[in-house]
Amino acid sequence: MSLAISARAADLLHGALDTAEDKTGWVRPIRFTPDQLRALGSVRAWHPGLFRSMSACTSGVTLEFTTDATRVSIELRMDPFSKGAQAVLDDVARHEGGPEGPLDGVSVDIDGRHLPLMVPDEKNLVEFALDDPAAAPEPGLVRIPLPGMGEPHHVRVWLPCLTSCSVREVRADGTYLEPVAARGQLLVLGDSIAQGFVACDPGRSWTARLAAHLDLDLVNQGVGGQVFQPGSLAGLAGAARPEAIVVEYGENYRYEPCQASRIGREILAYLYEVAEAWPDVPTWVLTPLPHSEGVYPTNPRSCASEVEGLIAAAVRRYPQMRLVDGAALLDAEQLPDLLADGSDHPGPEGQRMLAERLSFVVDATAVAPEQRRTIALAIARRAGDAALPVTEALRRGLGEVLLADKGAVVLGIPGGETLVWATARAALRRAMTCLGSRGVVCLCGERRVAREIVRAVGGEPRACHLVTWRGDEAPELDASRDIRVLTGAYAGVIREHYTHPEYLAPGELEELLEAGAFLGGFEDGRIVGFVGEHSDGSMGMLEVFEGFRRRGWGRALAAAKVAGTLAAGNVPWAAVWPDNEASLALERSMGFHVAPADGLWYVS
Repeated sequence: MSLAISARAADLLHGALDTAEDKTGWVRPIRFTPDQLRALGSVRAWHPGLFRSMSACTSGVTLEFTTDATRVSIELRMDPFSKGAQAVLDDVARHEGGPEGPLDGVSVDIDGRHLPLMVPDEKNLVEFALDDPAAAPEPGLVRIPLPGMGEPHHVRVWLPCLTSCSVREVRADGTYLEPVAARGQLLVLGDSIAQGFVACDPGRSWTARLAAHLDLDLVNQGVGGQVFQPGSLAGLAGAARPEAIVVEYGENYRYEPCQASRIGREILAYLYEVAEAWPDVPTWVLTPLPHSEGVYPTNPRSCASEVEGLIAAAVRRYPQMRLVDGAALLDAEQLPDLLADGSDHPGPEGQRMLAERLSFVVDATAVAPEQRRTIALAIARRAGDAALPVTEALRRGLGEVLLADKGAVVLGIPGGETLVWATARAALRRAMTCLGSRGVVCLCGERRVAREIVRAVGGEPRACHLVTWRGDEAPELDASRDIRVLTGAYAGVIREHYTHPEYLAPGELEELLEAGAFLGGFEDGRIVGFVGEHSDGSMGMLEVFEGFRRRGWGRALAAAKVAGTLAAGNVPWAAVWPDNEASLALERSMGFHVAPADGLWYVS
């Protein structure tokens, strides 16, 4: 059967912002606006030559059509790999256990069925059959339908992601070959990891998988070697209309000397440009992914260790942006198997893991933060007293809701703590694996659920008493006591006398003091003790200085803190270790309710 019908490949393109056609009809898809290309090649860019070559690649660009054909042929010319791309592929070749070639080409999805990677033949043709061999009436039997009687097929052809290409004509043996309407767009801004190094299949990169998961067209602006470059979005707001945005930069700062002050300004400026261009579009910003130091150690004059914090600080400025813990997207202990080059670039299995975990994060945080908080609060309230710490944190507006599921609620608390209520072990383990937790996890739940956190992020579970003040009446206050709200001037005193200063994250104490979370007791104008509040809203850090103990200061400070918490409309609660007999005795004597140490756990 002859390939009787044809269509211009240019009419079937998705994910390209522009095209360039030569006199013979060959069309080169372009992923960037003219202004962007000028910015990428300007003297302001870190490596303009590298960026120019990488920006020519067709990563994320597809040909998409429907047809009743059984065979398709595409005219496609792949260009040679650029020097920058070849350097990475040489690293892959040297890496023991790395994937074998071909490492780039064309891949095809037919009705959701994925065909293996292909490269054009000597005639610049990519040819494939559309019917599923598994659907044949019996093995080896091939159906040959009459013209116009073939099954309808939906075809998506992924163009190379590591190099550039040109396309001309698509031919088929059916009666129609029609373009597919454009979907909404997933815009990905990033470096070589976003571009597709080294997926070994453009349709199986993490960006392609995420776009398919979201049922969006992919506009991939990954550029090998790129960093946060202000000005590189020029003209894009008018050319792209994304429904979701992913920003993935930061890994390349480790290769060369750089100053945190400069990089911080560039991150702020770039994310400002993203927010200004698409103020209402949900945007997920990744911190750097795990890497291996074996092949290319981090430059000793690099500020790479500070990049995560710089990104996090910038993201907090914009309500439509969600911070994604890049370290959680790949298992650090599996890096030798996940990185194709033994350094930075995920291979096929790393691409799959990254896509699956990021898809979970995107789904969990897709709705606006306040809507997530409303949903999470309703779930926590239904759980009653067992979820009181989570309910209180949600009610007070503390932290960021990372997951609001009927079986698990996860909050990220400033300072590094993750506050959780959960009954569904599988959902919690999945959440902790994908969302990440490198600090302390406070769990409201049973021991078996705490074990799921350990399986996901490691650490040891430790049971704790949940201590709560029940009722609206405050304990009796001692009017003779001089108790004041402490200011930041007392940070040094608190650190000196606090029994567990290691519990405080950098900057956490200063933020709590600024919020008025600490009360101090004074005698003759000198501070003799204090009580505070942790970032999760729990009372704690009660300390009475040597020489002033057994004078009632502990009770007076605790009573004042309870009264202030109630006056603010909040429920006073605390987490107390079972071996802290003095605190438990004080709280019981004051009328606190002390729950058994089997429903509150700290994992660290």
